[in-house]
Amino acid sequence: MDTISNENLSNLITHAETYAILTHKRPDGDAIASSLAIFWYLIDIGKKTSNIDVIIPEFMEDFSFIQGIEHLKKHPTKDNYDLIIVVDCASSTLLEGLDILQRSKTVVCFDHHEETSINSTYERIDTSSPSCTCLIYETFHCKNENFLNCIAIGLISDTGNFTLNTAQRGTDILMELACAGVDIDNITAKLSSQSDRTMDLVHLVKSRGYIVPTYEEEIFCTYLSQDDLLPSEKNLNTVNHKAIIAELQKLVKYSSLILLIENDCGELKGSLRTSNSKLDLNEICCRLVAKGKCTKGGGHSYSSGCTVPVTSYKNINTIFVWIVLEIANYLSEKYKKAL
Repeated sequence: MDTISNENLSNLITHAETYAILTHKRPDGDAIASSLAIFWYLIDIGKKTSNIDVIIPEFMEDFSFIQGIEHLKKHPTKDNYDLIIVVDCASSTLLEGLDILQRSKTVVCFDHHEETSINSTYERIDTSSPSCTCLIYETFHCKNENFLNCIAIGLISDTGNFTLNTAQRGTDILMELACAGVDIDNITAKLSSQSDRTMDLVHLVKSRGYIVPTYEEEIFCTYLSQDDLLPSEKNLNTVNHKAIIAELQKLVKYSSLILLIENDCGELKGSLRTSNSKLDLNEICCRLVAKGKCTKGGGHSYSSGCTVPVTSYKNINTIFVWIVLEIANYLSEKYKKAL
């Protein structure tokens, strides 16, 4: 796939009439906000609402305040699209509606992850961007109020209110949004206000977690099993795992955390976080995939995820051992190279 120029992107969007916008499964704030930012941009340039399918079948209630959430669709409404836009999704295995890609000859991917493998015609990838919404903002320069609000929501959400990936670029964009009239304090308050259910799960994972010391690092390990979840949560689509691990980071004060959550297919979904600049969690997860320990894995150096198939483990502690050993080996390698 080729990096698309501004001119070619503009021509594609201008001449298309029907659009589908897709993102990853279990969408977070940046995924939903990026999808809707594209939607509001298309509306702003005169495209018809009825011709735009923003396909997100399920989302967490915590994000129900995002402008345009009522326009989300569970299924595609058209057999074919002139243009499909994929946002904030690093891999086709994570994509919600992979089969929908076959409904258009032209697919454009916007992403900021370090490993991106969507089968698209064109791409706009920037791994230094603090959120996918930032990349979209810098691409389209739209002044629509709803578009700008979505940009701020994605940025604040994906950086954990600037506790992760706190680049000057993100701070500058946030200041521009504030000057344009976006109520940053209100958005931050809404994103920081976790539901009682989310906080119950936070306290549960904190209470059962334990510390694993390793090379230059102490890692907090914890988990949620299917028995911990309500019937409506068992597929994990409505479990705000990012909020859980973000709140956990505030409580346990360790630089690195591993949260494993069992889904209704018997897989373990791993969320890894670190504030240790020497550690690259994207690399850790990619190594686990290469070794056959995980079927999926990747993200950012400071925030990454992985999927462990049910056939790969006898008990959950095995997975913690795999990940911790990989982290220890990685840090040891870096130390040896520095000598």
